[in-house]
Amino acid sequence: MKLIYRSTMEREETIPPSPDRKRIIIPAEQSRRQTLLRVDLLDSYKNFFKFGESPFSVTPDPKFFFFSRSAAEALNHLRYGIYEGLGFTMITGEPGTGKTMLSRYFLNKAGEDLRISHIPDPRLTSKELLMAILESLGVNKIPDEDLTERKLTEQLYDLLLLAYRQSKKVVIFLDEAQGLDFETLEGLRLLSNLETENQKLVQIVLFGQTELEQKMRDRKLRQFDQRILVRYHLLPLEFDEILPFIQHQLAVAKDDSLVEFTPQATGKIYEISRGLPRMVNVLCERAMMSAFTENSKKISMQNVLEGWESLNGIKILERGRV
Repeated sequence: MKLIYRSTMEREETIPPSPDRKRIIIPAEQSRRQTLLRVDLLDSYKNFFKFGESPFSVTPDPKFFFFSRSAAEALNHLRYGIYEGLGFTMITGEPGTGKTMLSRYFLNKAGEDLRISHIPDPRLTSKELLMAILESLGVNKIPDEDLTERKLTEQLYDLLLLAYRQSKKVVIFLDEAQGLDFETLEGLRLLSNLETENQKLVQIVLFGQTELEQKMRDRKLRQFDQRILVRYHLLPLEFDEILPFIQHQLAVAKDDSLVEFTPQATGKIYEISRGLPRMVNVLCERAMMSAFTENSKKISMQNVLEGWESLNGIKILERGRV
């Protein structure tokens, strides 16, 4: 039985309707029944496999963090850059390699010796970024007369000195850092100058796609680039990590239904996903839905192919390995 999904990216018909064409309106009750049917299907799917929760969600839940060789190395670089007080750390990777999962895992495990400001979308002006950092560090109300960059920087400096006296490190996490413009990057560089005689008062971690590395090669950013002393490029899963990754996700979801992915299935998952954890998750979920329709807990290569077909044209096979 084939799975049929309509892609959320599929475009609507662009030909204007003729005046005599009738619009088909789905009654609210029928729409509600369809929604309930989908919910019942998902519940049956979970019950069949005895899942406590979905093991292959694309939401970066830190408890599903998998210590692949590259992810473990990235985590070591992250810890080293922060605890050695080196100022800037940069973690890059292609979309889907797990940068957000890595940052969420670190944030979830961070001790009380760290005060972390997490900025998920840094597409802000330098002033807006200062305000967002202060707010995330607990400064809730800033008087209007203090809303200048100089005053905001002074407030941040006072906060950093207080943390220093309390033996705490202040860390700024910036996701999607490839979106930062020159002005904001220059503001971050100046923030890194906030220091005592022998120690930087703030650690800044940039998470970004490969375009961030390319941006740093711009001549006008050479001073910034020279300050990034710790950098790591996160890689996809290797072939021999696919099955352990799948088994880890199933174990975290408290699966006890003896789900089995055949060697052919895991090989095909690697071939299609190129080892990108996000795509491995998507393919596994679709393959298991295919097996569910067959009342089977053994995931075959055919189930993977049907799951891939249901994704309706994500062109991952055309992408090269990073």
